[in-house]
Amino acid sequence: MNDFSNEKLLVIAPHSDDEILGCGGLISKVKKGGGKVYVLIFNLGFEKDDTKESQEKRKNEVKEAMNTLKVDDYHLVHDKPDNNRDLDMEPLHSLIEIIESTSSVSLEKIAPTIVAIPTIFSHHQDHVHVHHACIAALRPISTPVSNIVLSYEAPEHSRWSSSGVFEPNLFIEIDDVIKNKIMAFNKYQSQIRPGGRDDNSIRNQAKYRGQEVGKNLCEAFYVHRFIL
Repeated sequence: MNDFSNEKLLVIAPHSDDEILGCGGLISKVKKGGGKVYVLIFNLGFEKDDTKESQEKRKNEVKEAMNTLKVDDYHLVHDKPDNNRDLDMEPLHSLIEIIESTSSVSLEKIAPTIVAIPTIFSHHQDHVHVHHACIAALRPISTPVSNIVLSYEAPEHSRWSSSGVFEPNLFIEIDDVIKNKIMAFNKYQSQIRPGGRDDNSIRNQAKYRGQEVGKNLCEAFYVHRFIL
């Protein structure tokens, strides 16, 4: 798939920065190809001792990252400290409703042709919970039906899971957009740390996925649905 001009991509992320770690290359490719991109972020990941200043900083980081990626619209579901913890404890039907209809970038409102969701193969309970909600919301009897449904990895969380190992079956070359992916991630200054969340880790992961298929730099996905 090289022509993205008629595509509308929706990326669903448990936390801000997951969308870039897993899909920053895909997002950049779709925008470069003339398509539209929307991002739904459930949780900003505030800590209990965050100051008002640090809370605003995290919100601004999201805005700057989205501007760098040139996304068409995005929605932060939980953007206040008092509703920003224990995402996995939120009723599944509430998350499904947000994905299906109540979000400003819901399935009903934007009718995406491609949806990228977090993989179930994660040790992080929020990722697993959001994955289940996404699968329910994207069931083929819902309307509108998205032709392509992919799950993406969060390398920091996907290496250790009780569910199994993330085994991708779709690889997208990102040689031409890796710089943009890294530039966008670097807007999340509060989240940068060694071991999956820095420039070298992002580039090394892309090299690793590329080597799996004899290419240079790739992002990897698992295909749940692909309708031509």
